[in-house]
Amino acid sequence: MGFQKIRTIRVSERVFDIVCEALDIEASEYNVKISGYLEVFNNCREQGYVLHVSSCDWENKDRTSDDLIVWACEARSSDEIMVVWSSEYPVNKGMFSEEDYNNRRKYFHYDELQKAADFIIELVKNFFKKEFTN
Repeated sequence: MGFQKIRTIRVSERVFDIVCEALDIEASEYNVKISGYLEVFNNCREQGYVLHVSSCDWENKDRTSDDLIVWACEARSSDEIMVVWSSEYPVNKGMFSEEDYNNRRKYFHYDELQKAADFIIELVKNFFKKEFTN
């Protein structure tokens, strides 16, 4: 028995472990100037981690929105993995907006941790395309 994290937190953590490891490797290989951090979110229906990714290329910044924010957790009414993303900083206790939920979310089967992680990695690479192509 024992104490353990709830399943949705474990799922979110495993997805972001894959994402962060891959982004660390790619950033160092290609000298990409991005950084990020994880924090938790909880709105009673969904709980998990949210990843904030920012450009650190201070000399070449040209975007008005410098952050990509990505949430991963189990879906509200199933064990599917839900990924939501935005370039707007979360204002409601770290949660995604209703607009983000309605327009920028994707679901993965409960055992598709790698697919969910690959999707997030591609989101980051596309958002910071300039940094990954220099």
